[in-house]
Amino acid sequence: MEDIAETLRALGPYERYSTTRHTLNLYNNVGLTAHYTLPPPLLAKPRIFSALKALINLHPPLAVTILGENTREPRFARLKSIDLEEIVQTILLPGEDTTAELDTVLSEQHSRGFELGRVPGWRCLIFRDYEDEVGGVAAEVGGNGGVWISFIYHHAIADGVSGLALHKSLLTALSRPHKNPTFAGRYVVHPQQKPYPSSLESLIPLPLSLPHIVSEVWSKVYFPPPPPPTLYTGGPTPACPTPETTRTVYKSLHFSARTLKTLLSVSRRENTTITSLLAAIIATAIFQAIPGKFDKLTSSTPINLRRYVPTERIQEVAIGAYAASLRSEYSRSPPTPSNLFSIAREHTAQINNRLDAGTADLDVGMLRWVSDLFAFFKGKLGKQREDSFAVSNVGAWDGEAGLDRVVFSQSGGVIGAAMEWCVVGVRGGGLVLGCTGCEGAVDTRVLKRVLEGVRRGVEGVE
Repeated sequence: MEDIAETLRALGPYERYSTTRHTLNLYNNVGLTAHYTLPPPLLAKPRIFSALKALINLHPPLAVTILGENTREPRFARLKSIDLEEIVQTILLPGEDTTAELDTVLSEQHSRGFELGRVPGWRCLIFRDYEDEVGGVAAEVGGNGGVWISFIYHHAIADGVSGLALHKSLLTALSRPHKNPTFAGRYVVHPQQKPYPSSLESLIPLPLSLPHIVSEVWSKVYFPPPPPPTLYTGGPTPACPTPETTRTVYKSLHFSARTLKTLLSVSRRENTTITSLLAAIIATAIFQAIPGKFDKLTSSTPINLRRYVPTERIQEVAIGAYAASLRSEYSRSPPTPSNLFSIAREHTAQINNRLDAGTADLDVGMLRWVSDLFAFFKGKLGKQREDSFAVSNVGAWDGEAGLDRVVFSQSGGVIGAAMEWCVVGVRGGGLVLGCTGCEGAVDTRVLKRVLEGVRRGVEGVE
């Protein structure tokens, strides 16, 4: 315990959901990567490290590790010190195909977890241009073409939305005037003593009705119905996970500002949302890519629960894990514009109904009824996946100067959906859709057709 300054609170059920998946190597982390366009001196290594020090002292989740992750009662613990040289890595980009290189690196990062107990549950990647680096430019003054910076973090300390907040704080810290160097010698941070944010369950009431409890226990514990034979969910989960079957494959699709503007305009016109329209486009692309014998799909859509946090405590939840999910079903139909918009509107109605119902009978509320999460997850191995795909939209960067592109990514779920789509945009800028999954979860040829279909679907909306 020589690395620990103070043991903090126990994790809540939703946070333990993430630690259990992490320790079983079923899901590793989340990522938010952004392209910074600040003046070169503000992107030099000393400047970035000073900004990261400010972030660690601003956001308590960045100052902690997790003790006893492989037990039923893990706890957060504040570290005595954090050596930034150990958790920050500089990666050189060739300059020709940045998108492909980022996808490759993010796939590798999401295939690797954290050595908890000794280091924090996050790491940072700084992508620099190869030509600048070999010329001695980047290390001294930040380079000339901007810098990509990526936060890769454990889902128990932060969710996807938190990634945007981290980059907002980093941009502020980088832009703030620094009078004197903040390090003497090595880049070591000694985190300040601050209260740790409350868990989801202690901030938001999650009431469960008796009919809901009975229905969930009946259908998921005692008498789970067999999945429909015509439901497509990719390949089954591995019975015995190996490094190969748990490896994440991440691919991203980048769209222009004009395309994003069109999506927003059409969504308003059709009384739907970008999230729902994208879900409809993805479902349509999957149906077109898989054999005709499959006529059903299911999806999961995360819902940000911060809207239910008391106003006086909203700042407390800037960084943390506060989400639930909504499950939707789709039936095969002719791929016409009218059907596409009908699917999107139905998905929007489901989300609105869920939001109108408040926090009652949410899926995360049932977690406190799961006595052994380890057995719960192990029981899903070697089985058919529950969902065909998931769509997680963290929203849009507000367009603040100094950052012009954002990429959202995450680990493939070994027992999760066959494809997990990560959505993020920039106000006044473009849109990035990332598709993540585990090796073998989806046939390579099918995945290629789905990616092509989604690109055509997004660019063809009018």
